Amino acid sequence: MKSKLYIRTDGSPSIGLGHLVRCIALAKMLVDDFDIIFACKQVPETIIDEIKTDGFQLLRLDNDDDLISILSPDDLVVLDSYELESDYQKSIKMIGCGLICIDDLHEKTTYADLVLNHTPCVSPSEYPAQPYTQYALGPNYALIRPAFLNLAKKGRLPGKSDSVLICFGGSDSRNLTKLATEVVLDTKRFKKIVVVTGAAYAHHNTIDEILSEQESVLHYSNISAEDMAQYMSEVDLCIVPSSGILTEALTSGANIISGMYVSNQRFVFENYKDANAFISAADFSRENLTKAVETYFSQGSDKNQQLVDGLSGTRIQNLFRQLLNEKNFAIRDLASDDAELTYKWAINENVRRYSLSKGKIKFEEHIAWLTRKLDDPKCKFYIASLSGKPVGSIRFDIDGQEAVISYLLDPAYHGKGLGATLLKQGILSFINASHSANLISGIVMRENISSCKTFERFGFVKQTDGENYKYTMYIGDENRNI
Repeated sequence: MKSKLYIRTDGSPSIGLGHLVRCIALAKMLVDDFDIIFACKQVPETIIDEIKTDGFQLLRLDNDDDLISILSPDDLVVLDSYELESDYQKSIKMIGCGLICIDDLHEKTTYADLVLNHTPCVSPSEYPAQPYTQYALGPNYALIRPAFLNLAKKGRLPGKSDSVLICFGGSDSRNLTKLATEVVLDTKRFKKIVVVTGAAYAHHNTIDEILSEQESVLHYSNISAEDMAQYMSEVDLCIVPSSGILTEALTSGANIISGMYVSNQRFVFENYKDANAFISAADFSRENLTKAVETYFSQGSDKNQQLVDGLSGTRIQNLFRQLLNEKNFAIRDLASDDAELTYKWAINENVRRYSLSKGKIKFEEHIAWLTRKLDDPKCKFYIASLSGKPVGSIRFDIDGQEAVISYLLDPAYHGKGLGATLLKQGILSFINASHSANLISGIVMRENISSCKTFERFGFVKQTDGENYKYTMYIGDENRNI
């Protein structure tokens, strides 16, 4: 039986549909592993139809506590809302659920097990989070629907420079669609203008007026992701806001003009701009839009950087499967009768390849070393198991206020994402133990790419340490307390 995954989000003409759209994209990535239930207080009828057509369930909420009351420790919960506070996250964690937050503002303390943000140039250091929090940051984790994932993989050639697509999302309360259409018409250089409006767009009469006078303008309303991807693939320029639709447009290989018109788009706008992903229209004023279009024509064949590779679905699937595995993962203190087991791991060739100590190990030497560690009050040593089978060990050697991490995973379990689970559970056990350390660190060989990525996914800071890397995290930081 599949585990339950609740997705708590909302959408409406006033707050936009971006959260709902990207959460539907996430649900489609995870449908093979979970029974997915959308939990919403606000959701338009057209989106309800889409949710149900895609085979997902919908739970209508009167208040936020309605969801809390039905959760069980076996559930996973995704939160994608600017309105939900940190205490709401804590309530979910206290039940024992795995918690994933889609968070592109990083303004509030998070208690999530996993933070998703596909905006480029974002660092874990920007989040007030917990030592156990993992991060999936940047366009490699783009929350986009299958049609756009497939489009990114094609690497198609751009269309003609006299074609443009304009879309301002599901609602466009300021009717920037009309403004952008007027600006591109004023240039008299576009032969094909594709205007796409969403389910909550309320200004159809203004577009109808333009359509009655301009044969070059084609208007489509509330179209499928497949149609949108197709239209994007046929134009050379897309004019879109710095919201979820920007990430979708990036898959097309087209030039992009983007800007921001509400405050919650600022981080996305600035970070994608820093990544050279688009031509800036700043605040989408008529003047700035006109300048952006002029820049598009003046830059010739130069392209903005394409950041989305279409493989984010697989990466996100692996992260959620890791969270599922945690339900069957346990960690305990080292015992004296673990000597043979830990020796077998320690002498394995695949383990030794990335060990900082290269000398051969005799069993008698290992017994003596293990005995010292068991008797050492400054050593916290744990054995991890998955579904009752030992899979690895993690050790914290304390020197003053610093604890140095050493961990290894049984080679039989390599490539399953368990290294991150082992590190996470080890950190949790260490934090709850009695010790004086407020800094944890790990020394990793540069060629040990897997281990480097694991430390980085938890927000450890990387420094050069001779021929190796040293990763550090302050567990006593007031922003990183459990």
